[in-house]
Amino acid sequence: MEETTVEKTHRLSGLAFVFAVTTCLVAFVFIQAARGLPGIPGVIVYAFAAGFGLEFVGAAWTRRFSRGGHGQLLS
Repeated sequence: MEETTVEKTHRLSGLAFVFAVTTCLVAFVFIQAARGLPGIPGVIVYAFAAGFGLEFVGAAWTRRFSRGGHGQLLS
């Protein structure tokens, strides 16, 4: 069954949201790392959370292109 435009937009907006949050978490890792030794707990926590986000975005992106999308994100 073909996806409607609304379904595609909903799916891609969710992926964009997770990507934006993951980007912020990666930035927090660098901010905490710049603090030096006191920032180590923050680096661990934010890196752990960012790892889940990166895994999700990578899996969703790979799944999108392996379903016969022929390299088209909006196909």
